[in-house]
Amino acid sequence: MIEVEQLSLFTMLSPVPPAVAVCCMDGSRVDAAPAESWMQRLVQGGEYVVQVASHPMVLRPADGTADDVPAGHWYYHYTIGERLFSGVFVGRERVRT
Repeated sequence: MIEVEQLSLFTMLSPVPPAVAVCCMDGSRVDAAPAESWMQRLVQGGEYVVQVASHPMVLRPADGTADDVPAGHWYYHYTIGERLFSGVFVGRERVRT
């Protein structure tokens, strides 16, 4: 038996639901979207982006678990599922002409 699935252009445009990232500092939960290409160029291995006080932080995989994060470094570490991520703030300068 052959299984077939029909795709359309509209299927490809359907939004990907955000993942939930949990901050290691305070347990707050935020939406994590896939990192944009320009963010991935700035942060090697960047997979997700979260908003922290309206600033984008790119999350990249980190070794270990949330329990392994040293004191004082919790604020930029997040978990998504069972995976640990460390974050790097990014931004783009906008030039007005």
